[in-house]
Amino acid sequence: MLDVTINLPERTMTVKAAAGENLLQVLRTAGVKLDTPCNGNGTCGKCRVKLDGGRVEKRHRGRREEVSGGELLACTSYVTEPLVVTIPRETLLAGGSISLERDSSAFEGRYYSVKKAFEALHGKESHVQAAVLKLVEPTLDDNLSDVDRLLRHLRVDLGCGEAVISLDLARKLPHVLRENDFQVAVVYSRLPDGRVRLLDVKAPEAHPGYGVAVDVGTTSVAACLVDLATEKVLAEGSCANAQSRYGADVINRIIFATKGDGLQLLQDAVVKESINPLIKELCLHCGIAGDEIVLFSVAANTVMTHLLLGIWPDFLRKEPYIPALTATENIAVTAAEIGLCINKNAPVLLAPSVASYVGGDITAGVAAAFLRETEQNSILIDLGTNGEIVLGNSEFAMTCACSAGPAFEGGEISCGMRAAAGAIEGVVLDDTYTAHLKVIGGRKPAGICGSGLIDLVAELKRTGLIDARGRFRKDIKTDKVVYDAYSVGRYIVAAKEQYDIPADIYLTEIDIDNFVRAKAAVYSATCVLLSSLGLDFDDLAEIKVAGGIGNHINLTNAVRIGLFPDINPDKFTFIGNSSLTGSYLSLVNKKATDFLKETAQQMTYLELSVYPGYMDEFVSASFIPHTDRTRFPSAAARS
Repeated sequence: MLDVTINLPERTMTVKAAAGENLLQVLRTAGVKLDTPCNGNGTCGKCRVKLDGGRVEKRHRGRREEVSGGELLACTSYVTEPLVVTIPRETLLAGGSISLERDSSAFEGRYYSVKKAFEALHGKESHVQAAVLKLVEPTLDDNLSDVDRLLRHLRVDLGCGEAVISLDLARKLPHVLRENDFQVAVVYSRLPDGRVRLLDVKAPEAHPGYGVAVDVGTTSVAACLVDLATEKVLAEGSCANAQSRYGADVINRIIFATKGDGLQLLQDAVVKESINPLIKELCLHCGIAGDEIVLFSVAANTVMTHLLLGIWPDFLRKEPYIPALTATENIAVTAAEIGLCINKNAPVLLAPSVASYVGGDITAGVAAAFLRETEQNSILIDLGTNGEIVLGNSEFAMTCACSAGPAFEGGEISCGMRAAAGAIEGVVLDDTYTAHLKVIGGRKPAGICGSGLIDLVAELKRTGLIDARGRFRKDIKTDKVVYDAYSVGRYIVAAKEQYDIPADIYLTEIDIDNFVRAKAAVYSATCVLLSSLGLDFDDLAEIKVAGGIGNHINLTNAVRIGLFPDINPDKFTFIGNSSLTGSYLSLVNKKATDFLKETAQQMTYLELSVYPGYMDEFVSASFIPHTDRTRFPSAAARS
């Protein structure tokens, strides 16, 4: 075994590696979390490290060569002797911090108004009930077991039929009964088959319980902690999805899941490194214990759902693209089974998927967007790593998915980041091509999020710094654009000297190309979905835009770059994270859970990869704003 010394920004460590072992795998095994959007395929160029001692063998595209120093990609380097490797800060996976929101006024439009409107249309029924029972104390003549005694009172006092109690709760029951003179509060839910599942038994004065609603996105995870007694959101938080270090998109993660213990690593990453720390932070700030959380609701795309449950996902990417499951009404999933740090008996409510690439995040989003409650045609566009679109009204719903990539959430962008404190969310360029920035939280800029990218690309095109292909125009001379040894241009968004930050924040031509392909995927998918039913944008009453960046998008700039159609701006509504809102609805209302299942069953899925004309639409949209400028008259008028 060979020594590999790893110099990190805050510490140095030495680990063992076998001769011929891949350097990226050595670093991953050591717990070093590198940003690897391509999952080690040697295509994204982000796992750059510095070789300060020893030699490696570089293997790429069938070629091999010895490298003894300088900068190299960890994924194409193989250990041949003892090494000293330095990991630059920018190579490490960013976004590990948790952002919290506790402003109750912000939750009114985000959750409560949607909840009230849904209840008015569909009714209300809670998943979890709580009641205080006074049990008859045992005697020599009445010597039923503690479990049987409790179940008897559930039948007699509450009219419950057959009940299910876990081993964990049976262990707890004798102590709780005797510590409270056999007067206890029981928390329970009803299973689909009519049986009752006991979730908790506690002191009669104890709070009945809390719930957590979660949106598991490919790039980030968002959650809210809810008081089930009042249905109020106590706090909301978000963090990066730790799975990102195994690939920025779902295809790379599926491939990783099929290798060795990849599936377990991916499940551990999202549960142990993302969801559980987020829950713990929410509980800490609200002063409650994790065991008090008795219900968990999650909305996620189909691949994320499989990885969360630890289900083999490989068949999702192979024709005919069949998921292992789309809904879980026939299987009961508890928190303990997937390792959540909440009450072990807590039921896990999973929003049902429609197809391999249209998941529960969309069925939840449709509920939050009220797409099925109107007779007029409307479209829901969810801007995430997987661009998902739903066209429908009260009579039908048709959906498709496009591979937008993580650009809208800052992924596969050199200085990209999710929308968190320090992210540049707005940009305006002046006559000297200097960028004036709007930064989330008013802090020093740390990177660029999706809404900032939309503004920046639009401004670069407006000022003439880039052409319709997204290439920098070399006839315009400015110190804001520099070129590397390969003549690849980059625009300096925020200079390190100006903002007193560790390194320049910039946007390269490769970044712009990634972003243009992302916006082209969304626009072309929307066009195809409409044309499949003989409709166009003028036939729409409303376009509802969802996603983490939704509320921050500058609509004018989004049209200017060709992301959205050039139609009446009054038809656009930005609804934020509709997946999380739908997950919240499902958490507090069983009618919403049933509505999600019904929605998934009624949606028709359109597979774009086999649809005639989709690639032509995509190629035409892969320019700024489009090859057909007549589709964007207002953008043409401003250029």
